Amino acid sequence: MFQGRSDDAVSVAPGLHETIFEDDAVRVLRVTVPAGASAAMHWHPRNINYIITGGALRFTKPDGTVADVELRAGQVTSSPESSHAVENIGQTEVRTVQTELKG
Repeated sequence: MFQGRSDDAVSVAPGLHETIFEDDAVRVLRVTVPAGASAAMHWHPRNINYIITGGALRFTKPDGTVADVELRAGQVTSSPESSHAVENIGQTEVRTVQTELKG
């Protein structure tokens, strides 16, 4: 569990988030979100994502704010520490490599 958090992404949605590397500075996740799949509200530290296979995701924040995002293969995104639920609203499986920054 990342820094002892019960709402950590890997704990909440282990079917979508797989730890493929971890050390004192970073944790690297393989994130796979099949079409129609979703994950309940979970938390990520500051992170960088490399999009392997793009598609359409819907992110819902704890305050109910919703953002639909279209990701494309080869894109790199960054996100601050945050919590969200996610749903794949597209027709393709979305795959990313997410590097979470510790500290």
